[in-house]
Parts: sequence; structure tokens; C-alpha cells
Amino acid sequence: MNPQREFMSETFHTLAQPITALRATVELGLRKNLSEHASHLVLEDCLGLIDRLMQDLALLREIASLDEQSPLQLCDGQGLLEGCVEELAPVAEDRGIALHLNAERSLMRCNAALLQRAIFVLLDEMIAGAAGGSQILVSLHPRKDEFLLEMIPGTPPGQRQKLGHKLMRFAGGSGIHFDSGCTSVTFRNSTYSYVPAIHSSDQRLLTPGVATNIS
Repeated sequence: MNPQREFMSETFHTLAQPITALRATVELGLRKNLSEHASHLVLEDCLGLIDRLMQDLALLREIASLDEQSPLQLCDGQGLLEGCVEELAPVAEDRGIALHLNAERSLMRCNAALLQRAIFVLLDEMIAGAAGGSQILVSLHPRKDEFLLEMIPGTPPGQRQKLGHKLMRFAGGSGIHFDSGCTSVTFRNSTYSYVPAIHSSDQRLLTPGVATNIS
């Protein structure tokens, strides 16, 4: 299945769940002679399902609108993470969750706007699913010619994880790994530069000495 058809299939499956639940709730309410209070509870259930449907639609729209050719620039990874954690720290604190950052100075190649959006999406999901009194750790450290970004304890499967994965990839991340214990992504450092492969049809433009070094 090609990526577009796979995305469409996932979209229909995601939207079918809350729509089916909404229809079942309405049908159940119509079959009974409900009191005013019971009718109010049914409407509250319907409103909750509609809210979920709207959230799913917003996420799917954002996933579909991402540009796979987003340009990469040099980015201060440490400063970007500090800004994200500082903004979400009050939200975590209100839920009784400690949000920690351990990041070294990191000049890396990425799309800063998409990476920031990915951090917000994933951290928001982690905070929403964490128990009071727990901790969330975000770290960024050099590893050979890369920088390793880790978020612990990770994010559960779902549309937000899919959006986070796609955002990280389009932001320049590679080796993206999600599980219940950790989310990890690597980014190239500032010294990395992409050298395009030279096709055989282009080797005639090179000097003989250079051409013999092309494998």
C-alpha cells in the first residue's frame, strides 16, 4: 500500500470509532423514555465524543499538511528545549508532575519550528497520561557525529504519537524510536553536510583522477 492510501485508510479507521460510538449513544437515548437528568447525561456523552472527533480531525489535518521538503538550518537545540520545557512546566506542575531538562549545548541541523511543535505535542501527551507525583525527563546529548534527544517515559500509541513521529522526521530527525519507556531521536551536528551521490552519467564531467575515486 502506498503512503497516501495507507494514510487515508488510517484516517477512515480513526474517524469511524468516535462516529460509531456517537451514533450508538444517540440511538440508545432515543430508545428510552429518559428523565431530564438522564437526557442531560446522554447529551454530555455525545458532546465528549464530538470533542474527541474534532481533536482527531485537527491532528489528521496537521499530519496531512506537513511538508516533507521542509528546509533544515543550524539550530540551538539546548535553547529550543529550554523554551519548550519552560512553557509547559506550569502545566505539568498543576498536575503534580515534575518536568526536568538535562541538555548540553547542541548546534544541530533541523527545522526548528517543526522540532518545537513535535516537542510540544509529545510532552503534552506525556503530561496528560502521567500520574501525579511522577517525573518526565527531557535530555539532549552529543553522540559521535550526532545529538541524541530522549524523552522519558515516552508516549503511548495513538494519533499524537503518529504526528510526533512525522514532525520529528520532517524536522530532520532520524533513528526515531517510540516505546512506553522512552522516545529517542537523533539529529546531525552542525559539521554534517549532505554530499549527493554522483551518477555514472555525470562522471564524464569529472577529471579522470577524481572519477576513479567514485565507488
